Amino acid sequence: MSAEANLTTALSEIDRARDIVEFSTVVVARDKQLRKADQLVFLQKAAVEFQSRFLPSFEDSIRAERSWGYATTCNAVSRKAGGQPGRDACEKIASRVSQIDHALMAKIGIRALSIFAASFGRHSRSSECHYGAIRIARLCREESRSLQELNNLSLAALINGFSKWPEEADFRQAAVAIAGEVIRRANRHHQLSDFTQQGLVSLVNGFSKWPEEVTSRQAAAALALEIVRRPGRLRAFAQQGLAILVNGFSKWPDERPYGQVTVAIAGEVLGRAARFREFSEQDLANLVNGFSKWPDDAVSRQATVAIASELLRRATQLPHYTQQGLANLVNGFCAAAIRVRLQRQSR
Repeated sequence: MSAEANLTTALSEIDRARDIVEFSTVVVARDKQLRKADQLVFLQKAAVEFQSRFLPSFEDSIRAERSWGYATTCNAVSRKAGGQPGRDACEKIASRVSQIDHALMAKIGIRALSIFAASFGRHSRSSECHYGAIRIARLCREESRSLQELNNLSLAALINGFSKWPEEADFRQAAVAIAGEVIRRANRHHQLSDFTQQGLVSLVNGFSKWPEEVTSRQAAAALALEIVRRPGRLRAFAQQGLAILVNGFSKWPDERPYGQVTVAIAGEVLGRAARFREFSEQDLANLVNGFSKWPDDAVSRQATVAIASELLRRATQLPHYTQQGLANLVNGFCAAAIRVRLQRQSR
């Protein structure tokens, strides 16, 4: 079937969907199958249909235990490909979430709420999304036992949604509740062995937005120890994942678990030197800035030098880098040089 025929079929399927369950199933499936240009057309059409046909009956659908379809549809259309129609749909459902009572919130279910939180966080400048996320954060804080129902990816969706507003007390308190749940699991017999690479990366990234919170720090330490504990632990991580981990752990440069895992990541990065072209400018900047927090480690220094060599090879591409990306790289190399100099002077 041609790409054009695929798009036509997908659009026909959402037109024929009889309820939110069928509609969301089509949206999620087709979102993964369509090529990029067709995906934009499909998701923006789906966002318009979602608003007009299903959003008016949101509360009734919650009572009928059909919240999941709303959450997965919102997650799909709220991404960049959903465009303005997707943003509008996300804002409208966030507004509805912010206004429903406690009993109805509980009926949505914590798994669906975690998906809503991630969706709302994509539009952090929207007041509707802000207030919708606050409503979810308060429920997480007040009903923290419900977090036990979530897998690691759902916990990560919550923390990353809330992390878009790190200065606010509601989100900080919800993050502490999520960190407490991670610590509780870390103390079990199987510890965090069921956590995926994506879950580990996303949780570290989320907790790093509240580095001053003791519980966030303890949860991140548990995640660091889990990564170090796993045999072949780092080979399965994507380049961006390694960079996010280093950036997250660098918020606590004076504590041993973070240094251990960062040095291990530096070794993995050195092992991928032949594949440095796969690292984005942001990945390299995060790695350089992170490694600079441990200047006394030889492996971290070697990895930083290897990244500098890669940038020399990319010299003709540097004019196309963003100003922010270049600034982050310069800051990282400067910080590394300063810390090495201070270390030598203290000897």
